Amino acid sequence: MIYSMQVVKKLIERYDYGGAFEVLKEVGLEKSNGGVIIDACRYAVNFDFETARKKLNTLSEAMIKNEACTKLKKEFDALNEGQPDALMSELLENLKFQIVNEEYIDFLGRVYRFKEAIYKYMFIRSHMNNRPFSFHMKFVQKKEILRILRNQYRIFNGNLTYALNAYFKKHAKPDKNIDHVIDVMNTQKMNQLIELRHESLVGHGFKGVSMEEIQQIYGNPYSILDDFRECLESMNIKLDRYKYSKINDMILNFLEAEFEEKGGRKHD
Repeated sequence: MIYSMQVVKKLIERYDYGGAFEVLKEVGLEKSNGGVIIDACRYAVNFDFETARKKLNTLSEAMIKNEACTKLKKEFDALNEGQPDALMSELLENLKFQIVNEEYIDFLGRVYRFKEAIYKYMFIRSHMNNRPFSFHMKFVQKKEILRILRNQYRIFNGNLTYALNAYFKKHAKPDKNIDHVIDVMNTQKMNQLIELRHESLVGHGFKGVSMEEIQQIYGNPYSILDDFRECLESMNIKLDRYKYSKINDMILNFLEAEFEEKGGRKHD
């Protein structure tokens, strides 16, 4: 039982909630409060926030009212609604997962999508006159943005990032925060990283990706997260830093008591 707890702890440190849940099933703790939260997280890390939210409904009656669990439910609700603070925080955490698990091709794919998401957010916000924003809005879709760029600004580039760069350069009102974000997103090292993505399996080729290649281009890969974080803060996005580390602490607090209780019952 102690060994199983150690395995679960090691797995969630690597954000492998699917593997941790399988271990809990083997020892009959998959329906414990810690097990339910792990089950929810294994859906959340795949952006299935609706299922993750539903899983939390199976917590014990006492735990449903727990402050940390209530906060987690609200976070899943915000993600389901496509709220930018919640979704950008989730994307940043997801990038970290890829580094921790040495999944470098997927990491580059996330970097590309993250850059695209930042550009989409800046563009749509500039056209909304302070109306509520959601990443689930129709106008966030690539085809809708390209349509606006084509019809209103006569920008015909089919590459979304290039097209939005052209928009901000030629048509957007001066904004030092947006200018700073664009500068960070278009450094030589960021462009080289995106080019490495294009050559990989998630782009247009079959080239492998190693930590050494990323380091040669950008240095410490965690500095990429720092640059994205700096850009988001320039856009007044409120980030929930260390979100899953805090969730992991909550899971372990529950599981330590649940493993102890399970072990005690076996010795009765």
